[in-house]
Amino acid sequence: MGEAWELKPMGEDESFDEDKLITFKEEKRWVKWVQWAFAVAIIIGAHIYLGFSIAYSFEGALFPVVMFSLIYIYIACYLIYRYIVKPVYAKNEEAFDNCGHGIERVFTWSLFCNIPVLPSVIAIIVLGGFFGWIIWDASGNEARLRSFGGIIMYVVLCVIMSANPHRIKWRPVIGGVVQQFIIGLIVLKWDGGRDALSWASDQVVTFLDYTMVGTAFTYGFVSDPPNICGFGSIFLYTSLQIIIYFGAIVSVLYYLGVIEAVLKVVGLLMQYSLGTTSAESLNAAACIFLGQTEAAILIEPALETMTSSEIHAVMTAGFACIAGSLFSAYISFGACPSYLLSASVMSAGASLGVAKLLYPEIQVSSQKKISDFKFKKMEETNILECISNGAVHSSKFVFEIGANLIVYLALLAFLNASIAWLGGLVGYPELSFNEILGYCFFPLAYMMGASDAPDPQVNLDETLKVAQLMGMKTVLNEFIAYQSLADMIRSGTLTGARAQMIATYALCGFSNISMIGSQLGILGGMCPKRKATFAKVVIRALVAGSVTCFMTACVAGVLVDIPVSCPPNSNDDCLNLDAVVEYFKNKQNETASFF
Repeated sequence: MGEAWELKPMGEDESFDEDKLITFKEEKRWVKWVQWAFAVAIIIGAHIYLGFSIAYSFEGALFPVVMFSLIYIYIACYLIYRYIVKPVYAKNEEAFDNCGHGIERVFTWSLFCNIPVLPSVIAIIVLGGFFGWIIWDASGNEARLRSFGGIIMYVVLCVIMSANPHRIKWRPVIGGVVQQFIIGLIVLKWDGGRDALSWASDQVVTFLDYTMVGTAFTYGFVSDPPNICGFGSIFLYTSLQIIIYFGAIVSVLYYLGVIEAVLKVVGLLMQYSLGTTSAESLNAAACIFLGQTEAAILIEPALETMTSSEIHAVMTAGFACIAGSLFSAYISFGACPSYLLSASVMSAGASLGVAKLLYPEIQVSSQKKISDFKFKKMEETNILECISNGAVHSSKFVFEIGANLIVYLALLAFLNASIAWLGGLVGYPELSFNEILGYCFFPLAYMMGASDAPDPQVNLDETLKVAQLMGMKTVLNEFIAYQSLADMIRSGTLTGARAQMIATYALCGFSNISMIGSQLGILGGMCPKRKATFAKVVIRALVAGSVTCFMTACVAGVLVDIPVSCPPNSNDDCLNLDAVVEYFKNKQNETASFF
């Protein structure tokens, strides 16, 4: 046994070495100067590179030009606020407050029922002209007009199902719908916005596809088999591996403060346009780029003090969004990248509006200002640790999704077989679980304007197929629904471009029954004290998330006149082993007959 170590107190003859402390401070100051010099060198080098790239080809340098412009706009807005607006307001705070009170009195003056006159008149004129133009633009196309009617239908249904119909505040509701239309007009109706969205979606897909380099090296033949007909890459070891790559990148961006800066800007826009509080606005903004788990983690510090309505809004946004890491998986199933990207942006603000319809705010929130919101601090100390921890944390979701797919696809096959057997006993063997779901969701799909086929029978058949996909997504999950969409496109049972577009938008969300347990587990683990509140509002949040996705599909149906089709990846140039075997059999028979 070795000698035991013992901590001894400092003796009288021992003293604290102040010279070492001074040296340590000087070294720390030197390191800080080196870091600043390195940062300045990178900034200067980036601008020099930008200048050379613009001189070589402005079109090729479009992406860095856009990124630098956004950075400069952000810095300019911050400097104006920090050194102009804030000091001026501080010196003239009383005058600004008096002016603000005067404007508030003008805008809140009411004749009866406490309804403000001036804002109401302005809102009626602006919204009346806006929606009047949309109806005029869609006139002559019955499917597009039906989609507009679908929006009104969903709002009415939400009012009927609301927990407190008489306490509904219409600002977030109207603001959410208008925000959906404005974003849709920019990215779906305007040629420049549509081209920009198409370019952005291509860049996202290209960026995510780099996962295949690491996947091919790690799994080899399993993820990159030879091009043989009937043989394909294994889904678990290809598309799902993007989740790991995306999780690591998000972890790095959060560590660098990029995620926090972007979310604060987007969340601030949502808060001022919809009148929602900071935590729910930031969560909805995070759902545009991240999944429900990552978005919830960002607002974890606020969960304990949030009102029931705010928690409902957070859960609704989680049900209405999809994870950016799953884009490539859905695209491989035949979903258009531009539709997926626009759906994520359009559903964010709408999820808050629908949430406030179904569960209006009746409590006093303590989450007023986004500037006061504190994000959860990361424990990592450097970028390499972020990459490692982000990848390891995300890897578990890959196998969770794989396990769920195995179970739910098996259950779906079992239900279809069982119902077909029961239907066969009464002379209807073609009956299936999918068909039952289609009949249940048919009215919703019909009001979304799911098909514009001129033949009535084809129109009803396509609408029924879209309704079946909506039912699969709600009862099972969106993975199975998108996979079924791909099968329908390949088999030619769903050929209409409009039906494919409406289905892509309607399925773009995590609003399915299986995600109830996931939501409760995630939020309950973060804040055990609020488990009762989470369980109380989760069903209503699921309905709100589904309605949000369906309303986004309606908005796209109103705005898009000529939809496009994005067929799933084909394998036409594959090696047909059956033909090879048949060839050699024929050769063998010819040889035998010759002898």
